[in-house]
Amino acid sequence: MTVGRLMGAAITTAATTVALWVLGLEALFALSAGVLIGTIVIAASLRDSEAAPELQDETTAAWRGSAVSRLAWGFNPRTDVAGEIVARRVRALLRRRLERLGIDIDDPAQTGRVDAAIGDGIWDRLCTRTATRADIEHALDRIERRDGDRS
Repeated sequence: MTVGRLMGAAITTAATTVALWVLGLEALFALSAGVLIGTIVIAASLRDSEAAPELQDETTAAWRGSAVSRLAWGFNPRTDVAGEIVARRVRALLRRRLERLGIDIDDPAQTGRVDAAIGDGIWDRLCTRTATRADIEHALDRIERRDGDRS
């Protein structure tokens, strides 16, 4: 939208308002019709302008490993074992990512594919109370690498 187009719309609005008022339309109705015509002129000029550039989501690429760092409060500092809330969130994240890859976590026949995608036995440890920070980081690194290979 340039200043010239806005000025053209304003002149069109004023000219339409004056013309309709001179033709005998009441002033407020003439003004509303003029504003309507001006709005149509602006909308028509927007259709011809170039499209806005697409915004890229820079947060996902720049924030590698953030899934673990945001959940750091849920780890036992002495044993490095993940708490239940952390394990549940990581399971949900991995489930979504694996579904995108066409792997069904709940299908026992696909256990080998799950282990190949995130690491041997990591899903089983996430379902119990023995998942450690290293297990979670390993699973997330492997699934991110796998997602990166697909795109």
